[in-house]
Amino acid sequence: MTQLFIFVRIIYWGNSMYLRVLIIFFMTLLIPFTVNAADSVNDFNVKIMPAEGQHSFSEGYFHVDSEPGKELSLEFRITNNSSEPLNLYAQAVDAHTADKGGILYSADIGEKEQDQFYISELVEVQETISVAPGSVETVHLHLAVPYTASGTILGGIMLTAVDAPDDLSMDSMNKGGSNYTFEQPGQRLMAIKVNLPEKAASGFSVGEAKFEALDNDLNIKLNNGKPSVLENVQGTYSIMDKEGEVLVNGVIKTFAMAPHSKINYPIDLEGKRLETGKYVLMIKGKADEKEFFAEEKFTVTESKEAGIVSQTEDAATPFNRENISRAVAIALVSIFLLLPLLLKWDRSNEKKTFMKFSGKNNI
Repeated sequence: MTQLFIFVRIIYWGNSMYLRVLIIFFMTLLIPFTVNAADSVNDFNVKIMPAEGQHSFSEGYFHVDSEPGKELSLEFRITNNSSEPLNLYAQAVDAHTADKGGILYSADIGEKEQDQFYISELVEVQETISVAPGSVETVHLHLAVPYTASGTILGGIMLTAVDAPDDLSMDSMNKGGSNYTFEQPGQRLMAIKVNLPEKAASGFSVGEAKFEALDNDLNIKLNNGKPSVLENVQGTYSIMDKEGEVLVNGVIKTFAMAPHSKINYPIDLEGKRLETGKYVLMIKGKADEKEFFAEEKFTVTESKEAGIVSQTEDAATPFNRENISRAVAIALVSIFLLLPLLLKWDRSNEKKTFMKFSGKNNI
C-alpha cells in the first residue's frame, strides 16, 4: 500500500490529470469481467421459401397445414455473406423436451415411442451443402406425411458448419420455449411443424414424485402423451409435512413440451432441510388451456435426510469473478475519491516537518 501511495504521489506532482487517466484505464480493464460478450453472428443467412399450407414466412421455420398421405416439397435458401466458401452439414432432427422444460432438437433423442412419427424418419435432405463466397444455394426437402398421422408432427433441420466444435448443444441456451428457430455460432435450426386436420386432445398428466438421495433433489414426472405441442405449461407447488404444515412454496415457470414427451421436472427445495418422514407435494397449474391439480406423496428416509443436510450445510460457495471485479472497481473508486484528502494531509505533514527542521537549523 505504501508503494502504491508513493507511486500515486509522483504522478500527482507531475500532473493530476495523469492520475485520473490512469485510474480510468484500470477501471476499463475490468469491463470484460463484468459484461458478457455478445455471441458472434454466423456469416450465412437462411430464408424459408413459400410452401403449400405455410402459415407465415416471417416466423423463420416451416409451419405447414397438411393432410395424411401427402407429399410435401419444402425449400430454403442459404446465403453466404463471407469471402470464404461455406460448408455445412444438414441433418433432420427430432423434437424432445428438456428436463427443466423447453423443446430441444436432436438426431438422437434416445428411446422412441412406437405410435409417434419422427421428422428424422420422414424427411429426405442432402447431407452436405457447399455455398461459394457471396453466393446463394437453394436446398430442397421432401416430407412424406404418414396416412395414420394426426395432431402435430414436430422436428427440424439442423445446419452445422463443418469446422464447428463437436460439443455444440442447445441445452445451455434453452430458455424453456418452443425454440422453433435457434442459432448459435456455427449452427442454425429451422423447425418443421406439420399440423394435421385431426387434432389431438390434451394429453398432459402428472406422475409420481421421487426424491433422489444421490443427487439430493426432488423430481416430479410430467407427461405429454399426445401428438400435440404444449406451448405453455406453468403452475405453483407446495411441500407439506404429515402435520399439514407448508414447508416450501415455489413456482413452475412457463415452459413448452414436445409431442409424446415426458420429463422428470426438478422441484426446487430452496435449501430447506427435510427431516425423516412423509411429505406431500401439491402441484396446480395449466397446460395451455387445461387446468391440472395433483397431490403426490414421497418419503425421506434417514440416509436421504443426510443427503439433504450435506447439500444445505456443506455446499461451497461458487467462485464468482463478477463479484471480485466489482470489489476491485469499488476499491479504485474509493482511492480516487479519497486521494485529494490523503495528498492534502501528506503535504500538511511535510510542511510541518520542514518548518520544524528549518527552526532547528536557525537555532
